[in-house]
Amino acid sequence: MTTTTPITNTTEPRTLFVPPMDPLGARLLAAVFRSAGYEAVVLEENAETLALGLKHTAGGECVPCPLTVGALVKAMEQRRLPPDRVSFFMPTACGPCRFGQYSKLDQLIFEKQGWEGIRILSPSAENAYAGLENEARMRLWHAAVVGDILRKLSMRRRPYEQRAGETDEVIEQGLRHMEKAFEQKELGPVSGLLAAVVDEVARIPARRETRPLVGVVGEIYVRCDPFINGHVCRRIEELGGEAWLSPISEWILYTNHLQSLLWRETGGFKARWKQAQVWLEKNFFFEKWEHQYQEIADPVLHDRREHPIATVLEEGSKYVPWQFEGESILTLGRASLFLRRDGARAVVNASPMFCMPGTITTSIFPQMERETGKPILCLFYDGSGDPNQALVPVMHYLRDNAAAPAQPGA
Repeated sequence: MTTTTPITNTTEPRTLFVPPMDPLGARLLAAVFRSAGYEAVVLEENAETLALGLKHTAGGECVPCPLTVGALVKAMEQRRLPPDRVSFFMPTACGPCRFGQYSKLDQLIFEKQGWEGIRILSPSAENAYAGLENEARMRLWHAAVVGDILRKLSMRRRPYEQRAGETDEVIEQGLRHMEKAFEQKELGPVSGLLAAVVDEVARIPARRETRPLVGVVGEIYVRCDPFINGHVCRRIEELGGEAWLSPISEWILYTNHLQSLLWRETGGFKARWKQAQVWLEKNFFFEKWEHQYQEIADPVLHDRREHPIATVLEEGSKYVPWQFEGESILTLGRASLFLRRDGARAVVNASPMFCMPGTITTSIFPQMERETGKPILCLFYDGSGDPNQALVPVMHYLRDNAAAPAQPGA
């Protein structure tokens, strides 16, 4: 039968398929897996793979489920690989979200296809993904943070570039070099490569113009996956704005921080010792490297730094308690910080259809709109129609009422 296994270095000739949640970050994650001995491949998503995924699911699942299943089924059919030489990367999550059940449903689907040898690599958010082999986990963190920064660099400069497409060209070239670096176990060259990309982006000729800044929050897969969200960030740019997308690394920092909060609740010496261990790991590794990479990117992103995760949770806990685990508190907290501290003129909340955290935050956002006097647009995606059409009147309003300081590309 299909098995769930941790990620470790492997000498087996095994192909590992990685869902394409983020076009940049997924490629770096796959490179890290290749450094661990896998033939790691980023899956392809399109209308055909989504339709195939819907064929194998019940129809009530949120859209990342059929997206990932359909992409893997299509890859298996095209490549005709032996199932016992295939692995599928599908993490789980905590909180009131069905994402935690995807790996179980995947097992059932694969067994019905007769692919009983497929292994599902399924680390859990419940222990901050500690099920990963430690060295691989650390390299994956580097990849996640660098992927976030590359994406943020592109969004910071692309709306203002004088020659259309130049920013994407620079980011793609840098990404290819990064992939080769992450395929190695020694990550020393990564910082220098990132610095080179930052320098290239900084030298792209840019227009000085006033564009409204729009924060993008929501369910992590849909907000980061341009195929299913209809390229919402680029749509904001096409309509005269600049998008600031919540990073993927936010979720990893949250799961680490949540562990310390839970241990503090239980009390006792053992809990305090565990909390100290988490603090040390978080501050001396996760936050250390996050800050180091952010400092490298400061020549372009000095005004696009993320807030500490404790600050995001503190802001979100004004609307839901931190004990209500999952994405809702992150979405609410980050949206509030976008509007109150970061100069955003509006927020887009991107969620899958039937998403429980998305439904909860949508019910609370009208209160935040009244408090801030700024629009929050809640968009739900299932692969049909064009939800982003709702951006048109909002962006038209923001452009015509641009009272905020300019967001210069330079």
